[in-house]
Amino acid sequence: MGYGIGLAGLTTTSQAIDVVSNNIANAQTVGYKNGQFVFADMYFKANDAQAKDRVGMGSQQQAIRRDQSYGSVTSTQNPLDLAITGPGMFMLAKDVVGTVPTESPSKFEYTRNGQFGTDSENRMVNPSGLLVVGYPSDESGNIIAGAKSVMTLDQTPLPSQPTQNSVVALNLDTRDGALDYAFSPTNSSTYSQATSQTIYDQNGTAHILAKYYKQVSSQALTLELDDEGGYSYNPTQSITRPNNEQLALIASTYKGEDKKYVTTSGARALGSGNTINTEDVTITGAVKTLTGGTLNTIGSTYDLTLSDGTHVPITQTRIGVEANGVYTTTPKYTASVTRFEVYATIDGNKVGHDPDTDADVNFIQQSDLSTYTQQMSIGTMAFLGGKNIDTLQLGSDGTPENDASTSLYINALSSSVAGDYGRTDDYGIMQFTITSDDMTALTAPSQTYANSQDGHTVSNLSSYAIDSDGKLVATYDNGETLVKGQLILAQFYNLDGLMPNGSNTFTATDASGEPILSAPGSGLLGQVRSKALEASNVDLTSQLVQLMVLQRQYSATSQALKLQASTLIDDAINMGR
Repeated sequence: MGYGIGLAGLTTTSQAIDVVSNNIANAQTVGYKNGQFVFADMYFKANDAQAKDRVGMGSQQQAIRRDQSYGSVTSTQNPLDLAITGPGMFMLAKDVVGTVPTESPSKFEYTRNGQFGTDSENRMVNPSGLLVVGYPSDESGNIIAGAKSVMTLDQTPLPSQPTQNSVVALNLDTRDGALDYAFSPTNSSTYSQATSQTIYDQNGTAHILAKYYKQVSSQALTLELDDEGGYSYNPTQSITRPNNEQLALIASTYKGEDKKYVTTSGARALGSGNTINTEDVTITGAVKTLTGGTLNTIGSTYDLTLSDGTHVPITQTRIGVEANGVYTTTPKYTASVTRFEVYATIDGNKVGHDPDTDADVNFIQQSDLSTYTQQMSIGTMAFLGGKNIDTLQLGSDGTPENDASTSLYINALSSSVAGDYGRTDDYGIMQFTITSDDMTALTAPSQTYANSQDGHTVSNLSSYAIDSDGKLVATYDNGETLVKGQLILAQFYNLDGLMPNGSNTFTATDASGEPILSAPGSGLLGQVRSKALEASNVDLTSQLVQLMVLQRQYSATSQALKLQASTLIDDAINMGR
Protein backbone atom coordinates (compact mmCIF):
# COMPACT_ATOMS: atom_id res chain seq x y z
CA MET A 1 0.00 0.00 0.00
CA GLY A 2 2.85 2.41 0.83
CA TYR A 3 4.26 1.88 -2.66
CA GLY A 4 0.95 2.96 -4.20
CA ILE A 5 0.78 6.05 -2.02
CA GLY A 6 4.24 7.15 -3.08
CA LEU A 7 3.50 6.48 -6.73
CA ALA A 8 0.27 8.54 -6.54
CA GLY A 9 2.18 11.38 -4.91
CA LEU A 10 4.85 11.34 -7.60
CA THR A 11 2.23 11.31 -10.35
CA THR A 12 0.24 14.18 -8.87
CA THR A 13 3.31 16.28 -8.11
CA SER A 14 4.58 15.69 -11.63
CA GLN A 15 1.28 17.01 -12.99
CA ALA A 16 1.55 20.09 -10.79
CA ILE A 17 5.09 20.67 -12.09
CA ASP A 18 3.68 20.44 -15.63
CA VAL A 19 1.14 23.16 -14.85
CA VAL A 20 3.78 25.49 -13.42
CA SER A 21 6.11 24.77 -16.33
CA ASN A 22 3.28 25.57 -18.73
CA ASN A 23 2.68 28.87 -16.93
CA ILE A 24 6.35 29.78 -17.28
CA ALA A 25 6.30 28.82 -20.96
CA ASN A 26 3.30 31.12 -21.56
CA ALA A 27 4.59 34.11 -19.65
CA GLN A 28 4.65 36.04 -22.96
CA THR A 29 1.44 34.63 -24.46
CA VAL A 30 -1.09 37.44 -25.06
CA GLY A 31 -4.17 37.07 -22.87
CA TYR A 32 -2.93 33.90 -21.16
CA LYS A 33 -4.35 33.16 -17.71
CA ASN A 34 -2.14 31.59 -15.09
CA GLY A 35 -3.07 27.96 -14.25
CA GLN A 36 -3.34 26.78 -10.66
CA PHE A 37 -3.07 23.03 -9.87
CA VAL A 38 -5.49 21.92 -7.13
CA PHE A 39 -4.38 18.87 -5.06
CA ALA A 40 -6.88 16.50 -3.45
CA ASP A 41 -6.29 13.58 -1.08
CA MET A 42 -7.61 10.04 -1.70
CA TYR A 43 -9.50 8.01 0.89
CA PHE A 44 -11.67 5.84 -1.29
CA LYS A 45 -9.02 3.09 -1.39
CA ALA A 46 -8.81 2.69 2.37
CA ASN A 47 -9.07 -0.86 3.76
CA ASP A 48 -12.02 0.03 5.95
CA ALA A 49 -14.25 2.58 4.26
CA GLN A 50 -16.22 3.09 7.49
CA ALA A 51 -13.21 3.73 9.73
CA LYS A 52 -12.87 7.31 10.92
CA ASP A 53 -9.13 6.89 11.49
CA ARG A 54 -8.41 5.40 8.10
CA VAL A 55 -5.13 6.17 6.32
CA GLY A 56 -5.34 7.83 2.91
CA MET A 57 -4.07 6.43 -0.34
CA GLY A 58 -2.11 9.45 -1.56
CA SER A 59 -3.04 12.53 -3.62
CA GLN A 60 -4.76 13.24 -6.89
CA GLN A 61 -5.60 16.14 -9.22
CA GLN A 62 -8.90 17.79 -8.32
CA ALA A 63 -8.87 20.65 -10.87
CA ILE A 64 -6.74 23.13 -12.74
CA ARG A 65 -8.12 26.58 -11.99
CA ARG A 66 -7.22 29.70 -13.93
CA ASP A 67 -6.38 33.01 -12.36
CA GLN A 68 -8.90 35.41 -13.93
CA SER A 69 -7.09 38.58 -12.93
CA TYR A 70 -6.28 40.92 -15.81
CA GLY A 71 -2.84 41.20 -17.30
CA SER A 72 -1.19 44.55 -17.95
CA VAL A 73 -2.16 46.35 -21.17
CA THR A 74 0.70 47.18 -23.54
CA SER A 75 0.53 49.48 -26.57
CA THR A 76 1.15 48.40 -30.17
CA GLN A 77 0.96 50.04 -33.61
CA ASN A 78 -1.63 47.70 -35.12
CA PRO A 79 -5.17 49.23 -35.05
CA LEU A 80 -6.61 45.70 -35.05
CA ASP A 81 -4.76 44.73 -31.86
CA LEU A 82 -7.42 44.85 -29.15
CA ALA A 83 -7.38 44.58 -25.37
CA ILE A 84 -10.42 44.18 -23.12
CA THR A 85 -10.14 46.41 -20.05
CA GLY A 86 -12.44 44.38 -17.85
CA PRO A 87 -14.57 41.22 -18.00
CA GLY A 88 -15.39 39.57 -21.31
CA MET A 89 -13.95 37.44 -24.09
CA PHE A 90 -13.82 37.93 -27.84
CA MET A 91 -16.17 35.70 -29.82
CA LEU A 92 -14.65 33.71 -32.70
CA ALA A 93 -16.38 31.64 -35.39
CA LYS A 94 -14.96 28.39 -36.74
CA ASP A 95 -17.46 28.09 -39.60
CA VAL A 96 -19.67 30.49 -41.56
CA VAL A 97 -22.61 30.00 -43.89
CA GLY A 98 -23.19 32.38 -46.80
CA THR A 99 -21.01 34.91 -48.53
CA VAL A 100 -19.31 38.06 -47.34
CA PRO A 101 -20.67 40.23 -45.80
CA THR A 102 -23.93 38.38 -45.07
CA GLU A 103 -22.40 35.16 -43.76
CA SER A 104 -23.80 33.76 -40.52
CA PRO A 105 -21.15 32.49 -38.06
CA SER A 106 -21.50 29.25 -36.10
CA LYS A 107 -19.41 26.91 -33.88
CA PHE A 108 -17.91 29.53 -31.63
CA GLU A 109 -14.74 29.75 -29.59
CA TYR A 110 -13.70 32.42 -27.10
CA THR A 111 -10.44 34.17 -26.27
CA ARG A 112 -8.81 37.10 -24.47
CA ASN A 113 -6.08 37.25 -27.10
CA GLY A 114 -6.84 40.30 -29.25
CA GLN A 115 -4.11 39.83 -31.86
CA PHE A 116 -6.29 40.24 -34.95
CA GLY A 117 -5.63 40.80 -38.63
CA THR A 118 -7.49 40.30 -41.92
CA ASP A 119 -7.79 37.43 -44.37
CA SER A 120 -7.98 37.53 -48.17
CA GLU A 121 -11.60 38.73 -47.97
CA ASN A 122 -10.87 41.59 -45.52
CA ARG A 123 -12.52 39.71 -42.65
CA MET A 124 -11.09 40.12 -39.16
CA VAL A 125 -9.38 36.90 -38.02
CA ASN A 126 -7.13 35.70 -35.21
CA PRO A 127 -3.69 34.13 -35.93
CA SER A 128 -5.34 30.71 -36.29
CA GLY A 129 -7.77 31.97 -38.93
CA LEU A 130 -10.86 32.01 -36.72
CA LEU A 131 -13.28 34.79 -37.67
CA VAL A 132 -14.09 37.64 -35.28
CA VAL A 133 -17.83 37.90 -34.59
CA GLY A 134 -19.82 41.10 -34.03
CA TYR A 135 -23.14 42.82 -34.56
CA PRO A 136 -23.81 44.02 -38.14
CA SER A 137 -24.96 47.54 -39.03
CA ASP A 138 -27.39 48.88 -41.61
CA GLU A 139 -26.61 51.32 -44.44
CA SER A 140 -26.98 54.26 -42.08
CA GLY A 141 -24.53 52.84 -39.54
CA ASN A 142 -27.14 51.75 -36.99
CA ILE A 143 -26.18 48.60 -35.07
CA ILE A 144 -28.54 45.64 -35.55
CA ALA A 145 -28.54 44.13 -32.05
CA GLY A 146 -29.36 40.44 -31.80
CA ALA A 147 -27.90 39.50 -35.17
CA LYS A 148 -24.40 38.07 -35.61
CA SER A 149 -21.98 38.68 -38.44
CA VAL A 150 -18.31 38.40 -39.22
CA MET A 151 -16.50 41.70 -38.71
CA THR A 152 -15.45 42.79 -42.21
CA LEU A 153 -13.35 45.77 -43.30
CA ASP A 154 -15.58 46.67 -46.26
CA GLN A 155 -13.65 48.60 -48.93
CA THR A 156 -16.74 49.86 -50.81
CA PRO A 157 -16.77 53.65 -51.42
CA LEU A 158 -19.37 55.72 -49.57
CA PRO A 159 -22.22 56.58 -51.99
CA SER A 160 -23.07 60.22 -52.58
CA GLN A 161 -25.85 61.81 -50.57
CA PRO A 162 -27.82 64.86 -51.70
CA THR A 163 -28.16 67.75 -49.31
CA GLN A 164 -31.42 67.47 -47.40
CA ASN A 165 -30.79 69.74 -44.44
CA SER A 166 -28.70 72.87 -44.18
CA VAL A 167 -28.07 74.85 -41.01
CA VAL A 168 -27.03 78.49 -41.26
CA ALA A 169 -26.88 80.74 -38.22
CA LEU A 170 -25.10 84.04 -37.78
CA ASN A 171 -25.45 87.44 -36.19
CA LEU A 172 -26.64 90.10 -38.61
CA ASP A 173 -24.97 93.39 -37.73
CA THR A 174 -27.65 96.10 -37.57
CA ARG A 175 -25.34 99.08 -37.07
CA ASP A 176 -25.30 100.14 -40.75
CA GLY A 177 -29.08 100.44 -40.88
CA ALA A 178 -31.48 99.81 -43.73
CA LEU A 179 -30.33 99.80 -47.38
CA ASP A 180 -32.36 101.50 -50.12
CA TYR A 181 -30.46 100.00 -53.07
CA ALA A 182 -31.91 97.32 -55.33
CA PHE A 183 -30.24 94.01 -54.49
CA SER A 184 -27.55 92.62 -56.78
CA PRO A 185 -25.36 89.65 -55.83
CA THR A 186 -22.45 91.23 -57.71
CA ASN A 187 -22.62 94.51 -55.79
CA SER A 188 -21.68 94.20 -52.11
CA SER A 189 -23.11 97.62 -51.33
CA THR A 190 -26.64 96.33 -52.00
CA TYR A 191 -26.69 93.81 -49.15
CA SER A 192 -25.65 93.85 -45.51
CA GLN A 193 -24.00 90.44 -45.16
CA ALA A 194 -23.50 87.22 -47.10
CA THR A 195 -22.61 83.60 -46.41
CA SER A 196 -21.94 80.61 -48.65
CA GLN A 197 -22.10 76.84 -48.38
CA THR A 198 -21.21 73.85 -50.57
CA ILE A 199 -24.25 71.63 -51.15
CA TYR A 200 -24.76 68.48 -53.27
CA ASP A 201 -27.41 67.33 -55.75
CA GLN A 202 -28.79 63.83 -56.40
CA ASN A 203 -25.73 63.00 -58.53
CA GLY A 204 -23.27 63.94 -55.80
CA THR A 205 -22.19 67.06 -57.70
CA ALA A 206 -21.13 70.00 -55.57
CA HIS A 207 -22.84 73.40 -55.91
CA ILE A 208 -22.35 76.72 -54.17
CA LEU A 209 -25.34 78.09 -52.27
CA ALA A 210 -24.89 81.77 -51.45
CA LYS A 211 -27.26 83.62 -49.14
CA TYR A 212 -27.46 87.40 -48.91
CA TYR A 213 -29.07 89.40 -46.13
CA LYS A 214 -30.27 92.94 -46.82
CA GLN A 215 -31.46 95.07 -43.92
CA VAL A 216 -34.66 96.90 -44.79
CA SER A 217 -36.80 99.38 -42.89
CA SER A 218 -38.12 98.35 -39.52
CA GLN A 219 -41.82 97.86 -39.01
CA ALA A 220 -44.12 98.23 -36.06
CA LEU A 221 -45.50 95.19 -34.32
CA THR A 222 -48.93 96.15 -32.95
CA LEU A 223 -50.18 94.71 -29.64
CA GLU A 224 -53.82 95.27 -28.78
CA LEU A 225 -56.02 94.02 -25.96
CA ASP A 226 -59.11 92.71 -27.74
CA ASP A 227 -62.61 92.22 -26.39
CA GLU A 228 -61.86 88.64 -25.33
CA GLY A 229 -58.93 89.63 -23.15
CA GLY A 230 -56.16 88.62 -25.54
CA TYR A 231 -53.31 90.52 -27.14
CA SER A 232 -53.84 90.78 -30.88
CA TYR A 233 -51.58 92.08 -33.62
CA ASN A 234 -53.51 91.21 -36.76
CA PRO A 235 -57.18 90.54 -37.46
CA THR A 236 -56.82 86.74 -37.32
CA GLN A 237 -54.34 86.09 -34.53
CA SER A 238 -54.70 86.62 -30.79
CA ILE A 239 -53.22 85.13 -27.67
CA THR A 240 -55.02 84.87 -24.35
CA ARG A 241 -53.62 87.23 -21.78
CA PRO A 242 -52.20 85.42 -18.72
CA ASN A 243 -53.43 86.44 -15.29
CA ASN A 244 -49.99 87.70 -14.28
CA GLU A 245 -50.12 90.48 -16.89
CA GLN A 246 -47.45 88.80 -19.08
CA LEU A 247 -47.49 88.66 -22.83
CA ALA A 248 -46.98 85.16 -24.27
CA LEU A 249 -44.01 84.22 -26.55
CA ILE A 250 -43.54 85.26 -30.15
CA ALA A 251 -43.09 82.46 -32.67
CA SER A 252 -44.19 81.51 -36.15
CA THR A 253 -44.31 78.58 -38.54
CA TYR A 254 -44.69 78.30 -42.27
CA LYS A 255 -47.96 76.95 -43.58
CA GLY A 256 -47.73 73.32 -44.66
CA GLU A 257 -47.99 73.71 -48.44
CA ASP A 258 -45.97 76.91 -48.44
CA LYS A 259 -42.90 74.99 -47.29
CA LYS A 260 -42.69 73.16 -50.60
CA TYR A 261 -41.75 76.29 -52.51
CA VAL A 262 -40.78 79.70 -51.26
CA THR A 263 -43.01 82.17 -53.09
CA THR A 264 -43.85 85.85 -52.85
CA SER A 265 -47.30 84.87 -51.69
CA GLY A 266 -45.96 82.26 -49.28
CA ALA A 267 -45.41 82.63 -45.58
CA ARG A 268 -42.71 85.03 -44.45
CA ALA A 269 -41.74 86.28 -41.05
CA LEU A 270 -42.82 89.79 -42.08
CA GLY A 271 -44.57 90.87 -45.22
CA SER A 272 -45.48 94.33 -46.44
CA GLY A 273 -47.51 96.68 -44.31
CA ASN A 274 -47.69 96.65 -40.57
CA THR A 275 -48.67 93.05 -39.90
CA ILE A 276 -46.83 89.76 -39.41
CA ASN A 277 -47.93 87.14 -41.94
CA THR A 278 -47.24 84.00 -39.88
CA GLU A 279 -49.27 81.34 -38.13
CA ASP A 280 -49.30 80.12 -34.55
CA VAL A 281 -47.76 83.30 -33.17
CA THR A 282 -47.80 83.96 -29.47
CA ILE A 283 -46.18 86.74 -27.47
CA THR A 284 -44.94 86.75 -23.93
CA GLY A 285 -43.12 89.12 -21.66
CA ALA A 286 -43.70 91.02 -18.47
CA VAL A 287 -45.21 94.45 -19.04
CA LYS A 288 -44.13 96.58 -16.12
CA THR A 289 -47.07 98.99 -16.30
CA LEU A 290 -50.00 98.45 -18.59
CA THR A 291 -52.51 100.58 -16.72
CA GLY A 292 -52.47 103.05 -13.94
CA GLY A 293 -56.04 102.50 -12.91
CA THR A 294 -56.98 105.61 -14.85
CA LEU A 295 -56.64 106.97 -18.35
CA ASN A 296 -53.24 106.07 -19.87
CA THR A 297 -51.25 108.49 -21.96
CA ILE A 298 -50.65 107.96 -25.68
CA GLY A 299 -46.92 107.73 -26.35
CA SER A 300 -46.05 106.25 -22.97
CA THR A 301 -43.20 103.73 -23.20
CA TYR A 302 -43.20 100.46 -21.29
CA ASP A 303 -40.79 97.56 -20.99
CA LEU A 304 -41.60 94.15 -22.53
CA THR A 305 -39.48 91.37 -21.02
CA LEU A 306 -39.10 88.25 -23.15
CA SER A 307 -38.76 84.82 -21.55
CA ASP A 308 -34.98 84.79 -22.04
CA GLY A 309 -34.58 88.13 -20.25
CA THR A 310 -34.40 90.33 -23.35
CA HIS A 311 -36.00 93.74 -22.80
CA VAL A 312 -37.99 95.37 -25.61
CA PRO A 313 -39.49 98.88 -25.35
CA ILE A 314 -43.15 99.12 -26.39
CA THR A 315 -45.04 102.37 -26.99
CA GLN A 316 -48.71 102.98 -26.21
CA THR A 317 -50.58 104.17 -29.30
CA ARG A 318 -54.17 104.15 -27.98
CA ILE A 319 -55.64 105.08 -24.63
CA GLY A 320 -56.90 102.30 -22.38
CA VAL A 321 -59.30 102.92 -19.51
CA GLU A 322 -59.60 100.40 -16.68
CA ALA A 323 -62.52 100.32 -14.28
CA ASN A 324 -62.74 97.64 -11.60
CA GLY A 325 -60.26 95.46 -13.51
CA VAL A 326 -62.25 95.65 -16.78
CA TYR A 327 -61.08 97.56 -19.84
CA THR A 328 -63.81 99.88 -21.09
CA THR A 329 -61.44 101.22 -23.74
CA THR A 330 -58.77 98.81 -25.02
CA PRO A 331 -55.16 100.05 -25.10
CA LYS A 332 -52.83 99.41 -28.02
CA TYR A 333 -49.02 99.16 -28.05
CA THR A 334 -46.33 98.88 -30.73
CA ALA A 335 -42.80 97.45 -30.78
CA SER A 336 -40.19 97.97 -33.48
CA VAL A 337 -39.20 94.87 -35.46
CA THR A 338 -35.88 94.70 -37.34
CA ARG A 339 -36.19 93.07 -40.78
CA PHE A 340 -33.74 91.50 -43.22
CA GLU A 341 -34.68 90.39 -46.72
CA VAL A 342 -33.00 87.14 -47.76
CA TYR A 343 -31.75 86.43 -51.28
CA ALA A 344 -30.02 83.34 -52.64
CA THR A 345 -28.05 82.08 -55.63
CA ILE A 346 -27.02 78.58 -56.73
CA ASP A 347 -23.75 78.49 -58.68
CA GLY A 348 -24.29 82.20 -59.29
CA ASN A 349 -27.79 81.66 -60.69
CA LYS A 350 -30.63 83.47 -58.96
CA VAL A 351 -33.01 81.58 -56.73
CA GLY A 352 -36.34 83.33 -57.21
CA HIS A 353 -39.69 83.33 -55.56
CA ASP A 354 -41.63 80.80 -57.66
CA PRO A 355 -40.48 77.88 -59.85
CA ASP A 356 -43.07 78.82 -62.49
CA THR A 357 -41.99 82.42 -62.92
CA ASP A 358 -38.89 84.49 -63.47
CA ALA A 359 -36.58 85.16 -60.53
CA ASP A 360 -36.51 88.81 -61.58
CA VAL A 361 -39.28 91.40 -61.64
CA ASN A 362 -39.26 94.33 -64.07
CA PHE A 363 -39.57 97.87 -62.73
CA ILE A 364 -40.00 101.23 -64.53
CA GLN A 365 -37.76 104.15 -63.57
CA GLN A 366 -40.09 107.12 -63.03
CA SER A 367 -37.53 109.72 -64.05
CA ASP A 368 -36.74 108.44 -67.53
CA LEU A 369 -39.26 105.56 -67.90
CA SER A 370 -36.36 103.10 -68.37
CA THR A 371 -36.86 99.46 -67.40
CA TYR A 372 -34.66 97.61 -64.91
CA THR A 373 -34.89 94.26 -63.15
CA GLN A 374 -34.55 93.32 -59.51
CA GLN A 375 -34.12 89.84 -58.04
CA MET A 376 -36.94 88.84 -55.69
CA SER A 377 -36.13 87.71 -52.14
CA ILE A 378 -36.93 84.21 -50.90
CA GLY A 379 -38.33 85.64 -47.68
CA THR A 380 -37.93 88.22 -44.93
CA MET A 381 -36.61 87.51 -41.44
CA ALA A 382 -37.93 89.49 -38.49
CA PHE A 383 -36.19 90.11 -35.17
CA LEU A 384 -37.60 91.42 -31.91
CA GLY A 385 -35.01 92.58 -29.43
CA GLY A 386 -32.36 91.03 -31.69
CA LYS A 387 -33.95 87.57 -31.40
CA ASN A 388 -35.45 85.65 -34.28
CA ILE A 389 -39.24 85.84 -33.90
CA ASP A 390 -39.58 82.20 -34.99
CA THR A 391 -37.53 80.91 -32.06
CA LEU A 392 -38.91 82.87 -29.12
CA GLN A 393 -41.59 80.33 -28.19
CA LEU A 394 -39.98 77.39 -26.40
CA GLY A 395 -41.44 73.98 -25.65
CA SER A 396 -41.15 72.02 -22.42
CA ASP A 397 -37.74 70.70 -23.48
CA GLY A 398 -36.35 74.19 -24.02
CA THR A 399 -36.25 74.00 -27.83
CA PRO A 400 -38.23 76.29 -30.17
CA GLU A 401 -41.73 75.03 -30.87
CA ASN A 402 -41.55 76.63 -34.31
CA ASP A 403 -38.62 76.87 -36.69
CA ALA A 404 -37.15 79.45 -38.99
CA SER A 405 -36.81 77.11 -41.94
CA THR A 406 -37.00 77.67 -45.68
CA SER A 407 -37.48 74.82 -48.16
CA LEU A 408 -35.95 75.25 -51.61
CA TYR A 409 -36.60 73.16 -54.70
CA ILE A 410 -33.96 73.52 -57.41
CA ASN A 411 -35.15 71.92 -60.65
CA ALA A 412 -33.06 70.74 -63.60
CA LEU A 413 -34.37 73.38 -65.97
CA SER A 414 -32.55 74.38 -69.12
CA SER A 415 -30.78 77.69 -69.40
CA SER A 416 -33.39 78.88 -71.88
CA VAL A 417 -35.93 79.36 -69.11
CA ALA A 418 -36.38 83.05 -68.43
CA GLY A 419 -34.20 84.12 -65.54
CA ASP A 420 -32.67 80.64 -65.08
CA TYR A 421 -34.72 80.15 -61.91
CA GLY A 422 -32.80 77.97 -59.48
CA ARG A 423 -30.64 76.51 -62.25
CA THR A 424 -27.50 74.55 -61.33
CA ASP A 425 -24.48 74.42 -63.61
CA ASP A 426 -25.16 70.79 -64.58
CA TYR A 427 -28.93 70.95 -64.08
CA GLY A 428 -28.87 68.71 -61.02
CA ILE A 429 -32.00 68.45 -58.89
CA MET A 430 -32.00 69.50 -55.23
CA GLN A 431 -34.68 69.83 -52.60
CA PHE A 432 -33.52 70.78 -49.13
CA THR A 433 -34.43 72.79 -46.06
CA ILE A 434 -32.37 75.65 -44.67
CA THR A 435 -32.79 76.07 -40.91
CA SER A 436 -31.88 79.41 -39.32
CA ASP A 437 -33.27 79.05 -35.81
CA ASP A 438 -30.23 80.60 -34.12
CA MET A 439 -30.04 83.75 -36.22
CA THR A 440 -29.71 87.04 -34.32
CA ALA A 441 -29.74 90.71 -35.33
CA LEU A 442 -27.71 92.64 -32.78
CA THR A 443 -25.70 95.83 -32.85
CA ALA A 444 -22.50 93.80 -32.84
CA PRO A 445 -20.00 92.56 -35.44
CA SER A 446 -21.09 89.71 -37.66
CA GLN A 447 -20.39 86.26 -36.26
CA THR A 448 -21.11 82.83 -37.73
CA TYR A 449 -22.65 80.42 -35.23
CA ALA A 450 -23.26 77.48 -37.56
CA ASN A 451 -22.74 76.62 -41.23
CA SER A 452 -23.24 72.93 -42.03
CA GLN A 453 -25.14 70.57 -44.31
CA ASP A 454 -25.58 66.79 -44.57
CA GLY A 455 -24.75 66.08 -48.23
CA HIS A 456 -21.53 64.73 -49.73
CA THR A 457 -20.07 63.32 -52.92
CA VAL A 458 -18.84 59.75 -53.53
CA SER A 459 -15.94 59.10 -51.14
CA ASN A 460 -13.26 56.42 -51.00
CA LEU A 461 -12.32 54.59 -47.83
CA SER A 462 -9.46 56.20 -45.96
CA SER A 463 -9.04 54.13 -42.79
CA TYR A 464 -10.69 51.95 -40.16
CA ALA A 465 -10.66 52.28 -36.39
CA ILE A 466 -12.29 50.52 -33.44
CA ASP A 467 -13.54 52.71 -30.61
CA SER A 468 -13.89 51.90 -26.91
CA ASP A 469 -17.41 50.54 -27.47
CA GLY A 470 -16.07 48.05 -30.00
CA LYS A 471 -17.61 49.84 -33.00
CA LEU A 472 -15.80 49.38 -36.30
CA VAL A 473 -15.75 52.90 -37.75
CA ALA A 474 -14.86 53.57 -41.39
CA THR A 475 -13.43 57.00 -42.26
CA TYR A 476 -13.67 58.29 -45.82
CA ASP A 477 -11.54 60.82 -47.68
CA ASN A 478 -14.21 63.52 -47.39
CA GLY A 479 -14.16 63.28 -43.59
CA GLU A 480 -17.42 61.32 -43.31
CA THR A 481 -17.55 58.36 -40.95
CA LEU A 482 -19.81 55.29 -40.91
CA VAL A 483 -20.16 52.48 -38.36
CA LYS A 484 -19.69 49.10 -40.06
CA GLY A 485 -20.32 46.82 -37.10
CA GLN A 486 -19.66 46.28 -33.40
CA LEU A 487 -17.70 43.63 -31.56
CA ILE A 488 -19.53 41.08 -29.41
CA LEU A 489 -18.07 40.19 -26.02
CA ALA A 490 -19.01 37.01 -24.15
CA GLN A 491 -19.10 36.37 -20.42
CA PHE A 492 -19.66 33.10 -18.52
CA TYR A 493 -20.92 32.38 -15.02
CA ASN A 494 -18.18 29.75 -14.56
CA LEU A 495 -15.02 30.64 -16.46
CA ASP A 496 -13.21 27.63 -14.97
CA GLY A 497 -15.73 25.44 -16.76
CA LEU A 498 -14.44 26.48 -20.20
CA MET A 499 -12.54 23.82 -22.10
CA PRO A 500 -9.13 24.94 -23.44
CA ASN A 501 -8.54 24.24 -27.13
CA GLY A 502 -4.99 25.47 -27.56
CA SER A 503 -3.96 28.68 -29.31
CA ASN A 504 -5.36 30.44 -26.24
CA THR A 505 -9.00 29.76 -27.19
CA PHE A 506 -11.76 28.05 -25.22
CA THR A 507 -15.05 26.30 -25.91
CA ALA A 508 -18.19 26.56 -23.80
CA THR A 509 -19.27 23.45 -21.86
CA ASP A 510 -22.15 22.48 -19.63
CA ALA A 511 -19.97 23.42 -16.68
CA SER A 512 -19.34 26.94 -18.01
CA GLY A 513 -22.93 27.56 -19.07
CA GLU A 514 -24.14 29.40 -22.14
CA PRO A 515 -22.34 32.65 -23.01
CA ILE A 516 -23.89 35.99 -22.08
CA LEU A 517 -23.42 38.20 -25.14
CA SER A 518 -23.41 41.98 -25.30
CA ALA A 519 -21.48 44.97 -26.63
CA PRO A 520 -18.28 46.22 -24.96
CA GLY A 521 -18.93 48.62 -22.11
CA SER A 522 -22.47 47.40 -21.47
CA GLY A 523 -23.43 45.88 -18.14
CA LEU A 524 -20.37 44.46 -16.38
CA LEU A 525 -18.40 43.95 -19.60
CA GLY A 526 -15.20 45.88 -20.10
CA GLN A 527 -14.47 48.33 -22.87
CA VAL A 528 -12.13 47.71 -25.79
CA ARG A 529 -8.83 49.47 -26.32
CA SER A 530 -7.41 49.59 -29.84
CA LYS A 531 -3.68 49.38 -30.60
CA ALA A 532 -3.18 47.49 -27.35
CA LEU A 533 -2.85 43.93 -26.08
CA GLU A 534 -3.41 42.29 -22.71
CA ALA A 535 -0.23 40.62 -21.49
CA SER A 536 -0.13 37.26 -19.73
CA ASN A 537 -0.91 37.49 -16.01
CA VAL A 538 1.83 34.97 -15.14
CA ASP A 539 4.11 36.16 -12.34
CA LEU A 540 7.46 34.53 -13.16
CA THR A 541 8.88 35.06 -9.68
CA SER A 542 6.04 33.28 -7.92
CA GLN A 543 6.06 30.51 -10.51
CA LEU A 544 9.80 29.87 -10.03
CA VAL A 545 9.28 29.72 -6.26
CA GLN A 546 6.37 27.34 -6.77
CA LEU A 547 8.51 25.21 -9.07
CA MET A 548 11.22 24.88 -6.41
CA VAL A 549 8.62 23.90 -3.80
CA LEU A 550 7.20 21.23 -6.10
CA GLN A 551 10.68 19.93 -6.90
CA ARG A 552 11.37 19.46 -3.18
CA GLN A 553 7.98 17.79 -2.80
CA TYR A 554 8.78 15.49 -5.72
CA SER A 555 12.13 14.55 -4.11
CA ALA A 556 10.49 13.89 -0.77
CA THR A 557 7.77 11.75 -2.36
CA SER A 558 10.38 9.83 -4.33
CA GLN A 559 12.24 9.12 -1.08
CA ALA A 560 9.07 7.55 0.37
CA LEU A 561 8.69 5.49 -2.79
CA LYS A 562 12.38 4.56 -2.64
CA LEU A 563 11.96 3.39 0.93
CA GLN A 564 9.01 1.21 -0.04
CA ALA A 565 10.90 -0.20 -3.03
CA SER A 566 14.03 -0.87 -0.93
CA THR A 567 11.97 -2.68 1.68
CA LEU A 568 10.27 -4.73 -1.01
CA ILE A 569 13.60 -5.68 -2.57
CA ASP A 570 15.16 -6.56 0.78
CA ASP A 571 12.18 -8.76 1.62
CA ALA A 572 12.44 -10.50 -1.72
CA ILE A 573 16.17 -11.17 -1.24
CA ASN A 574 15.65 -12.45 2.27
CA MET A 575 12.94 -14.77 1.04
CA GLY A 576 15.44 -16.38 -1.33
CA ARG A 577 18.06 -17.10 1.24
